[in-house]
Amino acid sequence: MALDSGGMADKLGNRYEGRWVAKQLLNLLNEEIKSVTIELIGLDEPGVDLLVIRKDGTRQLQQCKARCGSSENWTIARLAEKKVLHNIKNHLSRDQGLEFAFVSAVPFNNLGDICDSARNSDNDPETFYQFSIKEKGQPRTRIFNEFCNRLDLNPANDRELAQAFDFIKRTHIILEPDNQMAKEDLLARTSFLLTGEAETALSVLLTYAADDNYRQPIYVDKLRQHLSDKCNIRPKVLTHNKHIGPAVEELKKQFKDSIQGGLIGGNIIPRAESTQIIDSIVNGHDVIVHGAAGYGKTGVLYELTEMLNDRDLVYLPIRLDTRNPVNTAEQFGKDLGLPDSPVYSLAGLAGERRSVLILDQLDAIRWTAAHSSTAIAVCNEMVRQVQSLRKGGKNISLVFACRSYDMENDPELRTLVGNKDLNSINKIPVNELTKEQLKNIIGSDIDSLTNKQINILSCPFNLAIWIKLNEESMVWSFKSATELMRRFWEDRRRCLDEQVGISGSQIDAFLEPILDYVESNGAVSAPVNLAGRDPRIRKALISFGILQPNQSRIIFFTRAIWIF
Repeated sequence: MALDSGGMADKLGNRYEGRWVAKQLLNLLNEEIKSVTIELIGLDEPGVDLLVIRKDGTRQLQQCKARCGSSENWTIARLAEKKVLHNIKNHLSRDQGLEFAFVSAVPFNNLGDICDSARNSDNDPETFYQFSIKEKGQPRTRIFNEFCNRLDLNPANDRELAQAFDFIKRTHIILEPDNQMAKEDLLARTSFLLTGEAETALSVLLTYAADDNYRQPIYVDKLRQHLSDKCNIRPKVLTHNKHIGPAVEELKKQFKDSIQGGLIGGNIIPRAESTQIIDSIVNGHDVIVHGAAGYGKTGVLYELTEMLNDRDLVYLPIRLDTRNPVNTAEQFGKDLGLPDSPVYSLAGLAGERRSVLILDQLDAIRWTAAHSSTAIAVCNEMVRQVQSLRKGGKNISLVFACRSYDMENDPELRTLVGNKDLNSINKIPVNELTKEQLKNIIGSDIDSLTNKQINILSCPFNLAIWIKLNEESMVWSFKSATELMRRFWEDRRRCLDEQVGISGSQIDAFLEPILDYVESNGAVSAPVNLAGRDPRIRKALISFGILQPNQSRIIFFTRAIWIF
């Protein structure tokens, strides 16, 4: 539905105040406030754009001014010139139950800080004036005194100081940007709360506000009924969606199963990097985990999920080497079995709790050349959704994992992890294992190794191969990681032949259509229907640690399968 050209809805939809109105209507639909009235009549009308009644019954009058002429900051003088101070005094002096909010894309941080200090004070005007104004320095004292003077109040007079304190305490300075990012945030919040196209839903909201409901209180039940009956737009109510929990648990299980079989000795190697990630999350940072191939980034994330479980934090892990994002974030979520975008589904499940979205193997979307630009676009969309939810009060963090080389050299990945919407992203490198860690894992056998061999085994992937060969008494004096890997594949072929009765030619016949598919489609996995008619071969390759268990895809435990 488009807005009627030239009508009140068009006026609302194409101005700063209109977007602010739309934001309040979304707050109403999310039951964060009780009602919204656009343009008032009577005593509330002068200098006021809308009235919001909060959940506790407080009535807040709001005035919007996108700009302050050509100035980059508001001043007391400019507020007086635009009659904002007059409106504050006029409304707050006639009704002790009112608040006044001044909304602008231009900041006035100093006055906003004073207002916040008043609300956080012990409610004593003299103590506030002494310790929160005068002792904070001349700039704050000057602004407060000028505020008082413009309202014909003398801070040296106890009664008038109390009046100024009361005004300040009930005044809110709200910075609401007027840029493309703010518009995208509004669309993202609309997508989170409502079904259908976000732009259409916003148009419907503003049309409803501008028609018969202009200058009348708008309540959530009537607004929802209008959206549903007239436009088939409904709240998503993801917080109460019974399908999210099971879908997230299944994705957790798939993530765990895809890694567990590759753990060295079936156990987690404790890594300091996992603790660093947890600390970053708790401190409100996003994280990118990076390192060389085979250094155990995914193992670190596996340990991270165990830590998140121990702390009862809500999380959703997704491996992008087996789950390729296509089309939109919403479609990606539905492809995963979720009702909406992974971000929105996770936020709905978490409610007010802290949550973490883990995107592993970020570099894998660059291997799939046919769809990489779409996948990057979907990841960027999810980043924007996270930022939008944060602005709405959601406590959600992002954790990425990819190879250091791709992070540093791929332009699109570098742009993604450098996105300004990320929260002071911490880059945490996954390093090679220390000699002490190796000794704890392989014991006294380390004494028979040369320094070069120890360096090779400090890579967890190489260590896993060495341990497997060592268990089967197949270790020899290797000189390089490639030599070690080739010996592993030779050993796997021998074991498959001798223990299971699957010959090398049968293995080649099994792998040929799979590798052809992977190469021609720029993929890192293949459909399970390419596995041929003999399920015995696939089961054996899973049992011998070559393939991962997965019902719908054929997935290798390592990209080194090309040597096989």
